[in-house]
Amino acid sequence: MVHIVDTRLLDRIRHYGAFNVDACFNCGNCTAVCPLSEDDANFPRRLIRFGQVGMEDRLLASRELWLCYYCGQCSQTCPRQADPGRYMAAARRYAIARYDPTGISRVMSGSWVGTLAVFVLLSAFFVIWLLWHQGDMNGQRMAFFDYIPGELIHDTGIGVFVVVGLLMLAGVASVVRHVLQAARATGRPVQLPLAALPAALGYAIRESLAQSRYRQCDDETDDPEPWFLRPWAVHLAILWGFLGLLAATTWDFLFKPIGSHVSLLYPGRLIGTLAGLMALYGLTVALWRRLTQPTKYYADTRFADWFFLLLMLATVLTGFAAELFVYLPRPSAVAYVTTLVHVVLAIDLIVLLPVTKFAHALYRPLALLLHRWVELGAQAGATAPAAPEKA
Repeated sequence: MVHIVDTRLLDRIRHYGAFNVDACFNCGNCTAVCPLSEDDANFPRRLIRFGQVGMEDRLLASRELWLCYYCGQCSQTCPRQADPGRYMAAARRYAIARYDPTGISRVMSGSWVGTLAVFVLLSAFFVIWLLWHQGDMNGQRMAFFDYIPGELIHDTGIGVFVVVGLLMLAGVASVVRHVLQAARATGRPVQLPLAALPAALGYAIRESLAQSRYRQCDDETDDPEPWFLRPWAVHLAILWGFLGLLAATTWDFLFKPIGSHVSLLYPGRLIGTLAGLMALYGLTVALWRRLTQPTKYYADTRFADWFFLLLMLATVLTGFAAELFVYLPRPSAVAYVTTLVHVVLAIDLIVLLPVTKFAHALYRPLALLLHRWVELGAQAGATAPAAPEKA
């Protein structure tokens, strides 16, 4: 198959992070030192080659794009200072932007001005929308859903989830299309047997929710820190923390009457409190590491990454404050304003999910699932008995 070299792809990826893979002469050192390299010995070298020759479709379809956790070993030992780790991080941001049909991801990745502009416009819209229907503040007890009608927040949340869901479906369709096209380009028939789906799903879940390969990568470094400060543990705390917050919100949405007061031991509130503490721990450590920059990974942080971590932290902190105000006597205007800020930040977080770094929580397990499913289907086809020849 003939491929025309397109050197502009690297320039487009540089929009999402600085790197110097032009200096790469394919020596393979990055593959040799990478703890996650496999028997085919092409990671991350193959992704660099895709970028150099402009094979965008193959880059966007690659499984390796989502396997890298940027430990930085490849960049530290590169004899040409090509910085392959930073290239991989930029390529992931590029992929998320390409899966985003709105173009917002590119705006937010381009500069701090773009990031703040999107956030301010989004927040202003929801603040105006909610305050347009405001009622009176109850000074005797915290009654936020009388101040801002609970039905309005409920309906707004449904609308936001529908819009975000459609954007995520568009991204999912793009990932599926690229992965299947790349599989067909090998010339072998692509089979996706339902019998292989549970095994593929289990692989994706283990990697995404248990961070098994991330722990493997982290365990092979010379980091002397205790396990709870290791990057995989911090990342896992943030992931499970926000999954728990999502579960608590879903519980309240399904079972808790709007505006009703419940105890701290109510299942939804208890889950939300524990999950919020877990997320708070992970976010605090992650931000501290970016301030102190103990490794190259933390030194390579763009403004959009800083902003998203701070947005998540602000959402968790205002959530705890709003929860506290519910149990305090005679709430002040500060309680209502803080709760309003929390609601708007939470909506912002959901809206920005498909267009920020947080989108890898969807695309990573999806890409791993599809690739594993294709592999298992190919193995099943290779071992299937041949059909008997007709006489």
